[in-house]
Amino acid sequence: MPDVAVITEIAPSARVSPRAKIGPFCVIGPGATIGPGTILVRRVSVVGKTTIGSDNFIDEGCVLGGQPQDLKYQGAQTMLLIGHRNRFGREITAHLGTEVGGFVTRIGNDNILMEGCHVAHDCYVDNRARLGRWVQLAGHIRVHDGAVLEDMSGVHHFTSIGQYARVGPRTPVRRDVPPYTDFFSQDCGMSSPSVRGVHEAGIKAAKLKKDDERDLRKTLRDLFEDEAALQTKIEQLMNLGVEGESMALCEFCKKSLQGVYGRYRETYRGKVPPEALELLPPEILALIKRSQS
Repeated sequence: MPDVAVITEIAPSARVSPRAKIGPFCVIGPGATIGPGTILVRRVSVVGKTTIGSDNFIDEGCVLGGQPQDLKYQGAQTMLLIGHRNRFGREITAHLGTEVGGFVTRIGNDNILMEGCHVAHDCYVDNRARLGRWVQLAGHIRVHDGAVLEDMSGVHHFTSIGQYARVGPRTPVRRDVPPYTDFFSQDCGMSSPSVRGVHEAGIKAAKLKKDDERDLRKTLRDLFEDEAALQTKIEQLMNLGVEGESMALCEFCKKSLQGVYGRYRETYRGKVPPEALELLPPEILALIKRSQS
């Protein structure tokens, strides 16, 4: 049997590993799955069709799998998928996906979400990301591997945070943040935020080869010392045959410039994003295909 406090409510059809630890006053709904080694500290609610993997630490007061705050949600059995070895601080909320947005909200592996974070419907938080206290993610956002969002930053829907980028504290993010950059406003959000430099800790965390790091630094310098004529500079660098992380950076920035308001995920508005197609079971994929035909 799992280690369960007697004042905890677990639906009979919930799938809870015998090696999970469920603390007092927790509520586990009928569609929930909780893997081995995962700890729910106290007063945690896991509702909806929510799957939580192994060795996660979920602190007091979290509500995971609540219904999306989106009027387009029609009540289908959409999903929240949480991977392995994540650490959730107190009072975190994460919502199910919506039918229009692809049925899935996903939080990957080895992420840290600090107190008060909110992950809205149809978001994708990849791996090894860190969300500071009270970070707020609107719907349809992707946070790539290793990205850092500092305390009280807020992200507009359909925005992407590039891998190993850093968003400064209290920063309102309305456009895509390029990989490996430091992005913030200098007066706590009173002026428009922009790329302010290289995220040194991100480059270190990426563990690039020496030559790749040198090339990436040069590309970052070429693109962002002055953001004027950014499209032209991207095309010039791509024509010169940059490779690896430098090419990925150029491609990210090119897609962002082509997107509405600098957000390339706007192209998925009203569509199922490719990340969802990789995760959905065959029966839901068939339903989507029928609705689009």
